[in-house]
Amino acid sequence: MALRDHLTEPWGVLAAGLIGGLGGAVTAATVSAGVGIALGMGVAAAVYGLRVGLGVAFDRPSAPGAPDGPELLATPTRRLPEPPTGSPAELWLRRAEGAAGALRQQVASEEDPILRSQIDQVDEGAVSVLGDLRRFAGQVTLLADTAAWIDAPALHEEYEALTFALQTGPANLRDERQRGIQAVRDQLDSHQRLTEAQETLLVRMQAAVLGLEGLVVRLAELSTMHAASDVVGDTTSRVRLLTEDLDGLRSGLADAEALSRQVLAGEPPPGG
Repeated sequence: MALRDHLTEPWGVLAAGLIGGLGGAVTAATVSAGVGIALGMGVAAAVYGLRVGLGVAFDRPSAPGAPDGPELLATPTRRLPEPPTGSPAELWLRRAEGAAGALRQQVASEEDPILRSQIDQVDEGAVSVLGDLRRFAGQVTLLADTAAWIDAPALHEEYEALTFALQTGPANLRDERQRGIQAVRDQLDSHQRLTEAQETLLVRMQAAVLGLEGLVVRLAELSTMHAASDVVGDTTSRVRLLTEDLDGLRSGLADAEALSRQVLAGEPPPGG
């Protein structure tokens, strides 16, 4: 869906209104009406922003006739935020760009036309991995920004206060306080899922970048050995290994994205 569709999607608006209203009502009953209204509006805004933000990040339109699947670049990507300077995502992305640039320079400077035509595949694969990592950096940034909307420490305090009130307060308010506890618990669970998905993508970014940097060294070694021995057959098999490793990097990124989707959906990981 387009951003406009996410903003006007009725279930997102309804969910934000219901959760915000519930949080406000519970707080009004236990604290004051003014605080309850303010809290309800804040909760509704956070839930609505969470719904829209994650929809834009992870919803990619399918091209006509294109099969559904986990491929990262199978369809055009949405515009995602740039990672802040100095953030882990930005640092890994800069290293990935450096590695991809070094690979491209090695390919361009290769004097043997046969070897250069072979390692062109490595350069193309590195460009694809870099494109995946750019989107990962944007998704990590959006997940971090969305998690920051949820004031987890304040929610933990609210959870403890409601739990204490449930145990010590009058029985006629028990149901309302239980609903309030569940509403707070749901927000804390959302914060945990966002954090786990962010960490999942960051770890996979790290592995992919280190893999790219390793390919730079291996490609330089390959070029040197070829110049020294001029054994074409051995070069062909080594280039094939490099391209297979690049395919493995992209597969790992696809697996990480699928796992992050499961985390955000609250599904247990495979084998969990």
